[in-house]
Amino acid sequence: MKNITHYNSLTISICLCSIVTFLNIYWLQPLLPLLQQSFAITPLAANLAMSAPFLGMGLGLLILASLSDAIGRYPILLCGTAAGLCVSLSLPLVENYTLFIFLRFIQGAFLAACPAVAIPFFREELRKSWLPSAVGFYIACNTLGGISSRLISGIGIEYFDSLRATGYIIALLSCALFALVFLFLPKQRHFIAEKFNLTTSLKQFSIHLKRPQLILIYLLIGLAFGCFVNLFSYLMIVLEGSPYDLPSWARSLMFLTFLGGTLSASFAGQFAKKHGQLAGIITGIIIMLGANVLLSNSDLTLMVMGMVTIAIGFFFCHTQASTLVGKMVNKGKGSAQALYSLFYYTGASLGVFFIDPFYQHWGWPGVIASTTIALVICLVLVAIYQLKFLPQHILVLQDAKSARKIVPRC
Repeated sequence: MKNITHYNSLTISICLCSIVTFLNIYWLQPLLPLLQQSFAITPLAANLAMSAPFLGMGLGLLILASLSDAIGRYPILLCGTAAGLCVSLSLPLVENYTLFIFLRFIQGAFLAACPAVAIPFFREELRKSWLPSAVGFYIACNTLGGISSRLISGIGIEYFDSLRATGYIIALLSCALFALVFLFLPKQRHFIAEKFNLTTSLKQFSIHLKRPQLILIYLLIGLAFGCFVNLFSYLMIVLEGSPYDLPSWARSLMFLTFLGGTLSASFAGQFAKKHGQLAGIITGIIIMLGANVLLSNSDLTLMVMGMVTIAIGFFFCHTQASTLVGKMVNKGKGSAQALYSLFYYTGASLGVFFIDPFYQHWGWPGVIASTTIALVICLVLVAIYQLKFLPQHILVLQDAKSARKIVPRC
C-alpha cells in the first residue's frame, strides 16, 4: 500500500508541477494583440514575449539537468519552480517592455526545472512496470497545462479587460497548485548523487554534437517546433483583425485544437512498431504541409480544421524524433535528450525572426509560405539522413545477423 501511495503522490505532484510550468509559459500567446497595443510595439516585438521564455527554458534545461544529477531532483524541482513563480508575480507590475522580455527569459530558465527532472525522477523512484503510465500522465499534463493556460488567459482578459489582472490570475492559480506540489511531493528514496563536473558534461555534449545524424534530427525538430508554435502566435494576431474580429476568449478556444496532437501522439508508438521512427517523422511533416493548405484558406472553418491537422502532424513528428534520438545514443542519453530540448525550444525562440519578414511583406499568406519553406527543409534533412546514414545502419544489422564483422563507412 505504501508503494501505491508513493506512486500516486509522486505522479500527481510532478503532473501538477508540469501544469504550473506551462500555465506560466503559454498564457500570453492568445493575448499577443493586446500586448502589442499595451506596450505600443510591433508584432515581432510582441512575439518576443513567447520567444524569450522558450530560449530561457532551452538553456535552463542543460544547466538544471546537470545540477540535478549532483544535488537531486527534489530540490531542483521545488526551488526552480518557486523561483519561476516569483517572476510570475512580478511580471504584471513591469511597465518597461525590455525588462518584461528579460524577466520572461529568466522565468523560462527557472521553469525548466520540471522538464529537466521529471523523467529521471520517475525512473529512479518508480518500478519499471509503473513508468509508462506515469510518463503518459506527465505528457498529457504538459498538453493540459498549455491548453488551460491559453483558455484561462483568454477568458480572464474578457472579464477583467486588464493584462495585469490576467497575469495575477495565472500567477495566483499557479501558486495554489504549487502549494499542493510542495505538500505532496515525496522525498527521494533511490537517488544516488554524482559529482558535478562541468568539463565532463561539456565533453559529453560535444560528443553528441559531432554526430551528423543527431544534428540532422536536432535541426529538424527545431524547425518543426519553430513553425508550429510561431504560426499559432501570428494566427492570434490575424484572427484579432478584420475580417474575423474574434475576441480574446474566442481566440483562446482555438488552442483546444491541440487535443488533436495529444491523440496523435498516443498512436505514434504503434505506427513506429510497424514502419519505424523515420517514416513517422516524414508522415508528421507531410501532415503539417497538408495543414498549411487548409490554413491558407480564409474560411474560418477550414482554418480550424487546419489547426487540428497541424497539431496532429507536429506531435506525431515530435514523438517519433524524440524516440529516434534515444535509440541512436548508447551512452549519455540524458545529455542527448537535453540537447534535443535545447534545439526544440531554441527553434521556437528563433522561429519568429524567420517568419516575421514574410508576415511584414505578405501578411498571413507570407506566414504560410515561410512555414512551408521550413517544412520542406525538414523533408530535405530527412532525405539526407536516409541517404547517408540509413544504408549504413541496414548493412550493420544484416552483418550482425550473419555474424560477420564489417568496418562501418565514415
